[in-house]
Amino acid sequence: MLILYHNRYSCSIDDSTADYLDDFESYLQRPLNFWYLPAAKRRQINLIRSRMLYLLKNSRPIFEQLLARKDYSSFEAKQETILKIYQWLQIVPHEPAVKNGIDINQWKLDLKSKFGHLLFESESAAPELKKVLKKLPPFHFHQILTGTDETARKQKLERLIAILLKEQWISPCKTDGIYLFRNTGNGGRLQLAALYFTLNKQGHIQQRLTAPKVAALFNNWLSHSIPRDSFIKAFQTEQQDTFNCTPNKPRYKYVQDCSLLLRDL
Repeated sequence: MLILYHNRYSCSIDDSTADYLDDFESYLQRPLNFWYLPAAKRRQINLIRSRMLYLLKNSRPIFEQLLARKDYSSFEAKQETILKIYQWLQIVPHEPAVKNGIDINQWKLDLKSKFGHLLFESESAAPELKKVLKKLPPFHFHQILTGTDETARKQKLERLIAILLKEQWISPCKTDGIYLFRNTGNGGRLQLAALYFTLNKQGHIQQRLTAPKVAALFNNWLSHSIPRDSFIKAFQTEQQDTFNCTPNKPRYKYVQDCSLLLRDL
């Protein structure tokens, strides 16, 4: 949105930015195909578009206040806008949003996951907001998976766990909801890294997170003996890219095994 606005603002010779938000709203209402992008990426783009359209229709001043600033593209302006959106989501009624296909709770969780550190660090963040952030339920692995709603995403994780149990990758623990990763050898870390790579490649990951967050989400339901730093490194972009290789590379077999494993997911 800011890129489009900046282009208009920079090229304007008669201050033609007054109707920008009207034009942007019309743009968001037009369906876009993005056929050249992977399905998961298309879903993520359309999710962002639908949220922006809902925000624009129901809380337009947030956009107006952002664009009224001379430093509208600065870090501080973006940070304050994210904070305002989050505060607005605390009071927006759920039922009208659901009717418009908007999951308010998932929206708040996504903001907390991606920008929680900004919300806490913001000088304008009220103590009440910090309490709300702390009381929010923790982020879980199923929430990064693709699915039409929360229930569908939970069911997908349950199917994944059932597959891993059947193939004896994992076994139940005494703690409910926690599973023991059975491969304690040197290939265990690569096995889990390839699993995440394949989930993403097959379009099962709707939300890309940083390596520490991905590792933390695995740790929410998986018990393993892999050292923390090594485990986090497995989900770094440069490490994940090594699985996109030719058949003569050692890591290709890991991806093939995971592809067969997930064929019925």
